Amino acid sequence: MINFLPRLITGIVYISLVAGSILYSSKSFTLIFSLLMFIALYESNVLWKKIRLKIPENNSPIPQAYVVLSMTTLILIPFYFSDSYNPYPILLIFILIWISDTMSYFFGSYFGNTKMRIKVSPNKTWEGFIGGFLSCLIFSIFSFSYIQEIYPFWKTISLGILIPVFGLIGDIYQSKLKRMAGVKDSGSILPGHGGVFDRLDSAMGVSYISFLITII
Repeated sequence: MINFLPRLITGIVYISLVAGSILYSSKSFTLIFSLLMFIALYESNVLWKKIRLKIPENNSPIPQAYVVLSMTTLILIPFYFSDSYNPYPILLIFILIWISDTMSYFFGSYFGNTKMRIKVSPNKTWEGFIGGFLSCLIFSIFSFSYIQEIYPFWKTISLGILIPVFGLIGDIYQSKLKRMAGVKDSGSILPGHGGVFDRLDSAMGVSYISFLITII
């Protein structure tokens, strides 16, 4: 319980900050997301330096490029619609990410028995992934009535299907980086969650596919 409370409080503050910045205005969204990007960029650079100490021949700053490109892609999504800022597509994407992550954690914690056998993330279970996947898909179906003027049904469903998959890929990629660097978390700015880079792993993973679904 002691370890759970900081995680819960930090999670609520983080979600409120992100959702609030999205809904308040285009300026607040751009400011907060740019700030998150620069913090994650700093944390990824620290990881890269630790990786280079362990693997000197690895001199390509791929984590930093990944952070900048994926976060920039996310920032572009709400500005794609007409010439104005539309907060609801990016808000839906983040709600689906949070639902997928939260329900994966819940189902994995209480019902997880079948390991996914992912070397860099050994605690992942199929029960957790399937629980998060179905929860995300169900929410995307119910959210269609609120988002139909922006996303047709097939796009909303596609987000519900693909966000859990690409979110998992983003999680695995970051877990691999941390395993290579020999650390548990990318930072400590968010008690119970690690760093901003840790918290945005799924969002970065889904950024490209979400942008592609938005523009086609």
